[in-house]
Amino acid sequence: MSTTQTVTARQDSELIDDIEKKDVDTPSSNEKLDYVETIDFDSTDDRSEQLRLKEVEELEARLATGIADDKEYLVSDAHDLVIKVLSTRDDYELPVLTFRMLFLGLGFSAFGSVLAQLYYFKPQTLSVSQGFLLIILYFFGKSWEKALPSHGLWWYLNPGPFNIKEHGAALIMASTASSSATAIQVISVQDLYYGNKLNPAVAIFTLLSSQLIGYSFAGLLIEALIYPSVTFWPSSITPANMFQALHFDGGLSSKRTKIFWLVFAAIFCYEIIPQWIFPLLTGVSIFCLVDNSSGTFRNIFGGASNNEGMGLLAVCFDWNLIGSPCLYTPLWTQLNQNIGICLTYILMSAVYYGNIWQGKRFPFMSQAIFDINGNQYNQTAILTNNKFDPAKFEQIGPAYFSSTNALYFITANLAMGATLVHVVLFYHDQLMPFIRAFNPWNKTVSVVHDEHYIVMKRYDKVPKWWFLCLLVIAYSISQATDYTGNSHFTWWQLTVILVISLVFTMAYCTTSAILGFAQFSTQLDGFYSMIASYMVPGDPIANMYAALYGSQPTVQGIMLLGDLKLGQYLKIPPKINFLVQVLGCVVGALLNYVMELSIVANQRAALLTIAGTRLWSGQNAQSFNSNAIAWGALGREMFSPGKTYYMVPVALALGALMPIPQYLLHRRFPRNKFLSNFNTGIVMQYSCFLSVGINTSVNTSSLLGIMSQWWMRTKHPRWFTKYNYIISGALDGGTQVISFILNLAVFGAAGTEVDFPQWWGNDFNLSADRCAAPA
Repeated sequence: MSTTQTVTARQDSELIDDIEKKDVDTPSSNEKLDYVETIDFDSTDDRSEQLRLKEVEELEARLATGIADDKEYLVSDAHDLVIKVLSTRDDYELPVLTFRMLFLGLGFSAFGSVLAQLYYFKPQTLSVSQGFLLIILYFFGKSWEKALPSHGLWWYLNPGPFNIKEHGAALIMASTASSSATAIQVISVQDLYYGNKLNPAVAIFTLLSSQLIGYSFAGLLIEALIYPSVTFWPSSITPANMFQALHFDGGLSSKRTKIFWLVFAAIFCYEIIPQWIFPLLTGVSIFCLVDNSSGTFRNIFGGASNNEGMGLLAVCFDWNLIGSPCLYTPLWTQLNQNIGICLTYILMSAVYYGNIWQGKRFPFMSQAIFDINGNQYNQTAILTNNKFDPAKFEQIGPAYFSSTNALYFITANLAMGATLVHVVLFYHDQLMPFIRAFNPWNKTVSVVHDEHYIVMKRYDKVPKWWFLCLLVIAYSISQATDYTGNSHFTWWQLTVILVISLVFTMAYCTTSAILGFAQFSTQLDGFYSMIASYMVPGDPIANMYAALYGSQPTVQGIMLLGDLKLGQYLKIPPKINFLVQVLGCVVGALLNYVMELSIVANQRAALLTIAGTRLWSGQNAQSFNSNAIAWGALGREMFSPGKTYYMVPVALALGALMPIPQYLLHRRFPRNKFLSNFNTGIVMQYSCFLSVGINTSVNTSSLLGIMSQWWMRTKHPRWFTKYNYIISGALDGGTQVISFILNLAVFGAAGTEVDFPQWWGNDFNLSADRCAAPA
């Protein structure tokens, strides 16, 4: 295959960006070509691929002169987006697997994993986000480049300019490690509450297997969900755009880079105001300002404090809550979300004020479990030897959810059933490469028409058998650790959970890749816990393992596939991408466990108390254990036919039926945009979206999303293509850096919380939006 020509670094002006030149009357690029087709192995289209790539490269070079018009900038579909917003440039000779990359990647993997585990046991939360790591790695990499000589033997330590591939590989490694693994919750809860301290080898292998299974699932989906343009992974566009701006645009001489750093600095300074000085800006509600004594006003219009209300008509001025998804999530995905949020206002009000499930006995919003009198349910009182005791349950009586929390479980199951069927009906063509992967006699190969993928063909792929071997090894380890770790989970139960997990991993990875729509982690935990309550009734420990091996592969698969797509955009060789992801996974798991051992051993008394101390809290472990008891011990008593919440499992089947009428109408009217883009899975998932947390940002983000993805994209395509995603990255980057600093400096992450003095915009006696404080 012939090599591609190198495109010179772009020096942005007002009229420059990467686009594909085409006639305004021609259809969009996805309409002109079937972007995933199949051929026999003896067929070839190398010449047409190289011709397409050459045309795009020539257009990039020509566009550097600034002669493109607005019509050429218009982004009509996923393929337009990935070739107009992102460059296909690949500097093939750039070193990637360098000492500098490994040192920074491993160093920040250790930093992120230790910090994530440390704050799992803190009363405050502090996360290490991808945007934060991207910016910090850039500063450290550039400082390394300037501080050390690069001649002679020094070259091995400093091989020249800190390049985009080193930066990207280090970020992928660090972000893979920078979280507290779900398995840590299982390990710590067993130690703290059940007197089962796992053998170190069993604990470490449980950590690794639960994550590597998700990685294996992701590997089987690469051909279907990474190579084509249609699977463009919206969440990867912004970081890829940031990388290219920082490394390709010629430093501060580029207008786009200047705008990035100006916006970054502005939001960095501004966010101190809503987050610390003036919390009222997190949610401005006219109704709460008028009357801060009404509980009804708080439930409907409040929402700036946790579990306060739905935030109807509230306006948010805090980017930490708004976030960048509204600027990069596709328009139709956001419209479906907005439809669901509109239903939220109606449904949550109806179930509470209609006293469904005796809702008025309990708080409007709560994730706790209650007895009939509205008191928190004594979950441990129904256990004998850590298992459900029917006699004790009869004495204490039935358990109840708040009505809005019960509604959330119903809509979550409706969404899971609808999403699975919607993916099968509407995206079966995109999934054919994944399905063929299970056929050893397959004689068909997929041909992908994507310029980024064409460039990546010069690098060796990761063989599929690597992922299959990894899956076999991880599955074997998980079976072994299940028995040696006293999980109470048999081999067949684990196998069934993993098969179900593979199906939903396929479904949610597909929606994440095409629509920018993923599951809620609590949604999956509840689903698998519900299944386990029938598989292993009355056993909280088995329930925890079901949630672990059911939800973790999906969460891990989405994260890893997103990083693989980012690697394709940055032209990181696939085998190096594989290496850094595995390294990040292993380093993160080992350090998570070391920190967990140390903290539980030294702070056990504080972790076992309800309130904890100023520095340590077992609230996350307590919550995970409470959920396991609730679902494991009470699941059959709450969800079986004839019980109060029998509609929760039934909703899964009802949800599976919802996309079918739409699909039949779509087949009858294939050009109808609404029938092509309406998604019952998204609508249902957001139909009780406001039942938890801080909710004042939804109105602002909905408005910004429509402005960005419709008005700016169609009316001002030049601005949208050049600046939408780079501004999105700058807003997130500046916010995440200052949030990290504020957490350490004033929010108590370093041990001492420093409140800003009380005043009208920071009233300690009211919610942040001056509504009545939650009951």
